Amino acid sequence: MSAIKKIEQVPAVLNGNQAVAEAIIHVGFEFEGYYPITPSSDAGEEVNRRLANGEADLSFVVGTSELAAIGICYGAAIAGARVVDVTSANGLLLKMEQIPVISGTRIPMVLNLSTRCVSGPLNIKNDHTDLATMLGMGWIILMAKNVQETYDMNIIALKLAEKVNLPVCVAYDGFHTSHGNRRIMIAKDQQDVRNYIGPKPKRPTCLDFDEPKTFGPYMNDDVINNKYQLHLAMEEAYAALPGMFAEFEAAFGRKYNFLDTYNLEGTDSALMMLNSAAEATKDAIDLAKKAGQSAPALISFNVLRPFPVKEVAQAIGGLKQLMVAERAHQYGAPLSYLASEVSTVAQQNRTDVRIYNRVFGLGGLNFIFRDAQVLMAQLAEAKAGKTIPVFDYYQHWDGDEKFAPAEKIKLPALEQYNQNCKYEKVDMNVLKKLASDMPSRVDKVSSCPGCGIFTNVEMFLKGIDGPTILSFNTGCGMVVSTGYPFTSFKVPYVHSLFHNASSTATGIVEHHKWLKSHGYTDKEITVISIGGDGSSDIGMDQLIGAGLRDTPFIYMEYDNKVYANTGAQMCYSGFKGSLSTTSHVGKSITGKQFHHKDIVEIMRGTNMSYIATIAETNPLDAVRKARRAQQVVREGGMAFIKAFSVCPLNWVTPDDSGPETTQAMLDSCLFPLYEIDHGITTLNFDPKDKKMSVTDALKTMGKATGHLYKAGGEVILAELQKEVDRRWARLKAYAENPIL
Repeated sequence: MSAIKKIEQVPAVLNGNQAVAEAIIHVGFEFEGYYPITPSSDAGEEVNRRLANGEADLSFVVGTSELAAIGICYGAAIAGARVVDVTSANGLLLKMEQIPVISGTRIPMVLNLSTRCVSGPLNIKNDHTDLATMLGMGWIILMAKNVQETYDMNIIALKLAEKVNLPVCVAYDGFHTSHGNRRIMIAKDQQDVRNYIGPKPKRPTCLDFDEPKTFGPYMNDDVINNKYQLHLAMEEAYAALPGMFAEFEAAFGRKYNFLDTYNLEGTDSALMMLNSAAEATKDAIDLAKKAGQSAPALISFNVLRPFPVKEVAQAIGGLKQLMVAERAHQYGAPLSYLASEVSTVAQQNRTDVRIYNRVFGLGGLNFIFRDAQVLMAQLAEAKAGKTIPVFDYYQHWDGDEKFAPAEKIKLPALEQYNQNCKYEKVDMNVLKKLASDMPSRVDKVSSCPGCGIFTNVEMFLKGIDGPTILSFNTGCGMVVSTGYPFTSFKVPYVHSLFHNASSTATGIVEHHKWLKSHGYTDKEITVISIGGDGSSDIGMDQLIGAGLRDTPFIYMEYDNKVYANTGAQMCYSGFKGSLSTTSHVGKSITGKQFHHKDIVEIMRGTNMSYIATIAETNPLDAVRKARRAQQVVREGGMAFIKAFSVCPLNWVTPDDSGPETTQAMLDSCLFPLYEIDHGITTLNFDPKDKKMSVTDALKTMGKATGHLYKAGGEVILAELQKEVDRRWARLKAYAENPIL
């Protein structure tokens, strides 16, 4: 190994996500595909902020879903870019279709995984159930136990990926590491890091027209040879890593190996832990030694794939007892993932070690030194000859059989919902009676002050009679209404994943149709699927599918213009120029770079039965449209309802700003009020000569658009005005010409 320049470093106080972002910028990644999911979102947000301020130089593309984001990454990598992505939990699972494609076509890239519990039930905190899904995907997996290592491992990851032409996943614990602030060392000059990484090795790309290549051909029997080459590439990575670690130590002064061991000399017992739990276990060991007590060793991993067989065999070779504790469980197997692999190594190397397995920390339960002391005590019992379970859970608790939550919701009698009235007979007096007399289907919620979601939902539900099933996708509306063990719903409720809401509703109504056709029920039901926070981005393909099938249910979207539930990232329905945490405003970029998605007109193209927009300032119009939507569903068609929904928390507007902002959207035609009934368009509100300018209307959206009133913003406002006028003219043409 030639002499490597020592890189000058400076201290910085960062959390894990910020350290990842710092590494992305320092390494010189050329492309980041992105979709928000807690707790990894902040890493992408920070890169976007730096990009807007001219402090980074890369393409940053927000996809419409996690699968879209990783597909975008794949395309950029095949074009030759140095590519990075960040994700967590179900976001990783949604990417999973593309994950083995990237490794199978030998594409080098880096994916940061801020580990999180895979739902359901929905839980956004840390465990390793998402990491477990990566184990057989052909990706190198590096582990980052702390904030410093999230920075370091990203640097090592790209260099390794390009050396062996394999993608690399860097796994660090959600919240425990991603949001934990620590003092770390980073390069003073990012160019030093880029020099350390070196120039991109030459590899095939789709931009080579002199010698065009085919990427990802169809294979039959030959695929086994492809997979064998993937196996050989992992062996190549295993052989390359010691040199990589030595080079990193020479440049940065921090030493890494496949494994970290602590207190291993002179002991015959050890705990084996991953990531942040290993750090807590060190504290427990130190406390025991300080008190003059014997303490077991600690073994932790820096590399999980390729699995370091020789290093594990050496570490456990002199042990009599080993407890492997993991934040994941492979249900139905005798041991968890890591314990199974370590047991295989022990058996193949004929060691005498007795292996115990504990599953802990699922759903983000903290693991601190006191928890490590409990496991150390169990290990000491085994060493003393006492019998302890080979496998067990730690940190779970027995339920209280006597516990019965106090009734928080008084359920109205079903008859109170049966305020049947034919749509043809609905007049103003009937609408007023429905709006005042229809019982609420949703009780108290813990939404932010001024939130428009349940204002719109409650308003719309006033026009819905009879038995109703509500299905919410993941988002603000779901999170604030179903905190276990309580619920806000007085009717049957189903949670579906972010993108699956329309498909979940389809399954319900299609089976109900089957039950009716076979005489098992004669009940008339209405299924209403409710989504927002970008649900028509990530779930647009399934929503369009339902529209094309004209499946008989109502889909209601509350359009709050951002992905509010994950921290106000850019949503495709947001207005051009608007500020979000992934459409920052700086000297190089001014907010969202393209116009707002017109999902209503997209759904028009499906030829579904009924489409309408509603607004909280026109409640009787909303109730009338609810009646019409339900009639359409009862006739066998689908209804799509879009509501403008204020978000005072993220827009930084007064809690009572909903009516003013909503009316401004209608008056300016930024959010036109209309319906499309079996292809016929009707305008429900026309401001005519009192039409408000876009410039005046957007003043009501607070921080989201406030920057547009500074120098340079007038250009974007003019572009917005031109686009809104174009869409409004087209909409009027639709209304005037039934054939359109």
